[in-house]
Amino acid sequence: MCCTGLGFIAALYVLAGRWGFHRLGLAVNEEVDTNLVQELRLWIVLCGVLLASVGLLHRARRDARPGEARFDPPLIAALLGFLGYMAASIAWTPDPLFSLTKVADLALVGLMCVGFALAALRQPAPRVLDAFWGAVVVATGLLALTAVKQLLGGGGSARLAVMGGGPNILARLMGLLSIGALYFWYWRGQAWLWIPVAATGVVLALLTGSRGGSAAIVAGLTTCLVVGRVPLRRLLLLLLLAAAAITVVTLFSPLGEALSNSVQERFLRLTLNYETGAGGSVHNEGKVYLSGREILYARALQLGQDYPVAGAGLAAFPALRLGVYPHNLFLEVFCEGGVVGLLLLATVLATFVRSALLRRQGLDGATVGAAVLVLLGAQSSGDLYDSRALFLLMVMASATAAPGRKPAHEGPPLPHALPQPSFTGAV
Repeated sequence: MCCTGLGFIAALYVLAGRWGFHRLGLAVNEEVDTNLVQELRLWIVLCGVLLASVGLLHRARRDARPGEARFDPPLIAALLGFLGYMAASIAWTPDPLFSLTKVADLALVGLMCVGFALAALRQPAPRVLDAFWGAVVVATGLLALTAVKQLLGGGGSARLAVMGGGPNILARLMGLLSIGALYFWYWRGQAWLWIPVAATGVVLALLTGSRGGSAAIVAGLTTCLVVGRVPLRRLLLLLLLAAAAITVVTLFSPLGEALSNSVQERFLRLTLNYETGAGGSVHNEGKVYLSGREILYARALQLGQDYPVAGAGLAAFPALRLGVYPHNLFLEVFCEGGVVGLLLLATVLATFVRSALLRRQGLDGATVGAAVLVLLGAQSSGDLYDSRALFLLMVMASATAAPGRKPAHEGPPLPHALPQPSFTGAV
């Protein structure tokens, strides 16, 4: 029950974001007022803190056993140092009252990461991961069905998006669906089921037209396979079945035409063959169309150069009316936290890499791949809180890296030999 609850809460935290039921009636680009009480994330984090008390109770009652989740003090310390510094930068931000909302965001990120690490104590690592990825696949699978229904019904905008979220958000969620499907394929087999599900996630991500999200998915899937050390035979089977599934969808389903149009418009014309007039620009000089992000990038870089050491302060970018956020995690940290913030963020990433190398024998490829997906996706979409899944997935991957679990291609573990009676000394 504890493993299932913890996995379910972690999945909701990753997927829900700032979503609340008050968003259901909104259009894709319609503004919505932030109300922490009406959003799911506050209650999700509180449930995580409650489960953390259960983890502490388990830790006090007995010692750790093989195969159970473990606490990673260096990673937690590095993460809290980074989040604490960014929250403390409210002291020199242009508008402290405006920045309070972002302080609350960072507090929720820290509470959830520490809460998960404590709640997972003395819990079987495979069960925690099974519960998390099971909830992710079910939730994103339902979103995928909603998206397909929307496409077949002819509704929605030119770029695929559902339930009041944007196309980039849906692309990231479909990437998690694909990686979650590979998780169950890697550990349980059933290629006939999970590989088509993974391919469906990739197809729907392409239909969103999110170029950054699609590139992040490719990197996440590649990381998943590399970290999992998938044998060549299984890798060839994966590629064959995935290619067959995508070919069937493209040629024999109503989604084929929409997929072709999305690839030609978003991935070919606006990326490789961006000519005069594309994207509403007259003088583009053959540059790649970035949906106006190049302006935000330039503003964030200039703000960081104006305050290079400690940054301009938390939420300074929107407070100075430069934009909602820079659409790049590193630029956001640089312009608001300066070089100090970047060094602290780099410390978090380096600490995770160190932990991953030390615990590589039990490291789950899907969880690491999902972290890579979120990290790369954060370079073109979302703000610091939208990268919350990156920090939780790093904590999860490190905590659940318990050796001894065997993937499907190695078969179930051999049963232990029964002890034989000793007849030494018998007459």
